[in-house]
Amino acid sequence: MKASATLLDALPLYADDLAIGAAVLGFKRACEWRDIAPLLEMRGLPKIDPLHGGRYTPAVKAFYDKDNGLSEVAVLKPDGVEDLGAWSRKRKRRA
Repeated sequence: MKASATLLDALPLYADDLAIGAAVLGFKRACEWRDIAPLLEMRGLPKIDPLHGGRYTPAVKAFYDKDNGLSEVAVLKPDGVEDLGAWSRKRKRRA
């Protein structure tokens, strides 16, 4: 990977950890990202999306902006598979 392509904004929407590590830590320290990322996930860093095989890059940037006091916007993360019909089934059971 070229040094000029290591900025988070230059990465695809879903980037792998090697690319994110290079963008965040620099190319020489990119291998350290694998040890750091699980610790940051406990603080809100987006996890690897299994469908896309990478982390949502804009959310990674938003995490760092918030973590460093540059943004007051909350970083939302998925809490599971959505079941949009669940509320309807609960209402029918009560009736």
